[in-house]
Amino acid sequence: MAQNGHRIVGLAAGAAAAVAVTATLPAAWCGRGAAKWMEGDAARQLRLSRGVARLVCDESLSRSRFRTGVSQFSGEWLFGSYLMAGIGFAQTVMEHPELHAQHAPPARRCIEGMLTDEVRAFDRESWGEDPLDGIDGPNHHAAYLGYLNFLLGLHRLAFGEDSYAGLNDRITAALVRHIDASPIVLLETYPGEVYPVDNCFVIGSVGLHQRATGSDHGAAIRRWTERARAKYVDPDARLLIQAVDPADGSPADEPRGSGTALGLIALHYADPRLARELYEGLKASLAGSVLGFGAVREYPRRRTGRGDIDSGPIVFGYGCSATGFSIAGARRYGDDAFFRRLFATAHLCGAPVSRGDRREYVSGGPLGNAILFAMLTTPGDDGRNGTGER
Repeated sequence: MAQNGHRIVGLAAGAAAAVAVTATLPAAWCGRGAAKWMEGDAARQLRLSRGVARLVCDESLSRSRFRTGVSQFSGEWLFGSYLMAGIGFAQTVMEHPELHAQHAPPARRCIEGMLTDEVRAFDRESWGEDPLDGIDGPNHHAAYLGYLNFLLGLHRLAFGEDSYAGLNDRITAALVRHIDASPIVLLETYPGEVYPVDNCFVIGSVGLHQRATGSDHGAAIRRWTERARAKYVDPDARLLIQAVDPADGSPADEPRGSGTALGLIALHYADPRLARELYEGLKASLAGSVLGFGAVREYPRRRTGRGDIDSGPIVFGYGCSATGFSIAGARRYGDDAFFRRLFATAHLCGAPVSRGDRREYVSGGPLGNAILFAMLTTPGDDGRNGTGER
């Protein structure tokens, strides 16, 4: 009987070991390249940059390429593809200055793409006014001007002064003027719609302009960040509120993962401390894993909500956008273990393939590849690759 008992225990232990290996091996396999990405391996960055250049810069993109079912959303995805690709090209040069000559042409192509009439259409159709024609007017155009100006500032920081400097100066002056005039310090993305995440890119672009030019925007930045800490960060979850009432800034949506993970990327250039606080809140309130694969919830535990165009698909509470955008924070703050788990998820879901000297994520399309390029090349917070300030 004792011998049979030992045999049963041995079989159970063997079964448990088999389950453990089956549960962890796929994540370990998918995450095996994470360390090189965390280190900023230039060869890996170059391969992905060539894939993004083919998908975003070497092809004639149009709204019809993105089948969201809503013209405005398709326009936003077109805009976002150029934005994220441009961020990636600038960040790789910040980390590897020797890539300056190679990445300057596709970086300029991204800005040129964002300035085209077709790309501006999603914002123009909502406001009834072209965002470039309205820079000096009363309307905010927070999404178009804020994200565009963020890329212009990052481009200026990475590549130096060029023909976009004047536009960067002009948009920054307009955004600061709107922040100063706003009782809630937030600007409207579209008429009657205010999203703190978009405003993180507004204020982040102001911070980038300050870094790139030496201009003093400290008063506007301090006013914005003080108000954001007090009113637009949920005190319990320590996450960014997704939407607010334009009249008084009161919450109009829950604190959410997608907005927090994306917003802290830009906020780093205005208030690094607040950006770090949001990352820590995201880890505490939303981070999890499934069989070793990293995932980030869209809504805090014990709160529920629906998926939308911002969150992407939500599976068992975990959001596609929140998970993908969190890669940037994990790399910025040197969070190796979390970065490895998130990278494993991106590898599994993105289905990467190598074609010659380039790397592409088959399931990502132009936008997905551009987002991963921007997230995986986000500069670190220790000054090793161009950010300098903690």
